[in-house]
Amino acid sequence: MSLSGQNKMSVRIHRLRPSARKVALLTWEAVDRGVPLQAALSQVLQSTALPEEGRRQATDLSYWTFRSMLRCTYVLQTLFPRFDKFPEPVRRLLVIATAALLFQERAPQYAIVNETVADISHLVGKGVAGAANGGLRNLLRLGQSVHMEEFYRRDSDRDDYAAFLRFVSIPPSIGYLLRRELGEEAARTALRQSFERPVAALRVNVTKSGWQDTMALLLQAGGQLLPGRAGRRGLWFPEGLPTSVPVQELIRSGRVSSQSAGSQLALAHLDFPEGAPIWDVCAGFGGKTMALLEDGYNVSLATDISWRRLSCLAGESTRLGLNVPRVLLADGTRPPLDSWPGHVLLDVPCSGLGVLGRRPDIKLRKPDIAAYTRVQKELVQCLLRRMCKGRYLAYITCTLTCQENGLLLREALKGTEACLMNEWSSGTEPLTAFHGGQGDSPREFPVESMYAALVQV
Repeated sequence: MSLSGQNKMSVRIHRLRPSARKVALLTWEAVDRGVPLQAALSQVLQSTALPEEGRRQATDLSYWTFRSMLRCTYVLQTLFPRFDKFPEPVRRLLVIATAALLFQERAPQYAIVNETVADISHLVGKGVAGAANGGLRNLLRLGQSVHMEEFYRRDSDRDDYAAFLRFVSIPPSIGYLLRRELGEEAARTALRQSFERPVAALRVNVTKSGWQDTMALLLQAGGQLLPGRAGRRGLWFPEGLPTSVPVQELIRSGRVSSQSAGSQLALAHLDFPEGAPIWDVCAGFGGKTMALLEDGYNVSLATDISWRRLSCLAGESTRLGLNVPRVLLADGTRPPLDSWPGHVLLDVPCSGLGVLGRRPDIKLRKPDIAAYTRVQKELVQCLLRRMCKGRYLAYITCTLTCQENGLLLREALKGTEACLMNEWSSGTEPLTAFHGGQGDSPREFPVESMYAALVQV
């Protein structure tokens, strides 16, 4: 398509009536430009006039579109022999519609078909729209078969694992990497979990007066305590965030924060000796910094290479009623300090393969594991040289690859006096039964794959 043709198509897309489909389509365009999915979706929603329920539907549809993109494309290629010949916006609208038909259980199916066909007619005319209408109605006739792994097998497949990867919408480059790293059984378990909607979780701010009442309110609304130490202030919600409780108001008032269950579990397995200050080296938006401050730790320094992320810390501290740590724009591989007297929290940049359910746009690019491990090793070794003997370095990732986790740490510690004290990981075991609060029966949910380790210098 020529540049003028692309511009005309862009104008037509923006003239589509506001809908969850339009939000997902515009979000896809932003992700193509390199914007992370969460930020892209937030930008699009801010500029789109939708009621609150429509915004929730658009968010759910956008995430399901990216989570199931490869699976939906495979289904469409079986229905449309010349699917790849459709204009790109048409292909994308068909993928979005397929994601809605397959994974949004409460969505009216024929309304999805009719409204998608109307959008396609507006973009490219009635001819292509008619073909789209026939294909989507044929999809409805397939029934439950598209939810069975057998549907995704090809005669040319070298093994059953190829069909499994299509079924869970994982690119071969990622799927076979994890099979080599973890073995097939563990890889299948982790990738099945990555295809699930991430469990909703909140963290109660125990520094706020009346936090026990907040906890009781959320438990009464269906929340269940996270296991172990994380359950002192962390809850998960089997049916999603409750509508009977003003969750957004609780967040705005600083009484609770949204933090993934995996992240809360990882932090709960890191027990820093009290007293010494903590430096959060790759602080990002400050979620772990705030969690540690709420827990009474002295996080006195937060650094990151992105000021866009770091600039959120002041507002978060104010919202939660916490002291703002010193904030510096700095690269941990070239730290601004010759020495550091306290502990270090190092949530390293990684491939993110353990959080594909929450960040499914990661699947659109081939992970450069070697590049990540170079930075991770350099961070660990550089920081250890600046730490005092007896202090602790906590190492965290949200990935499954051994190369970025235990193997990386052991390699980085060679030739030093530092000692790996303990390790913890989640996500590669079968769904873990977690006991809820108030005598509830055990429940199961997919835990995002996190890794945490504590190293003593």
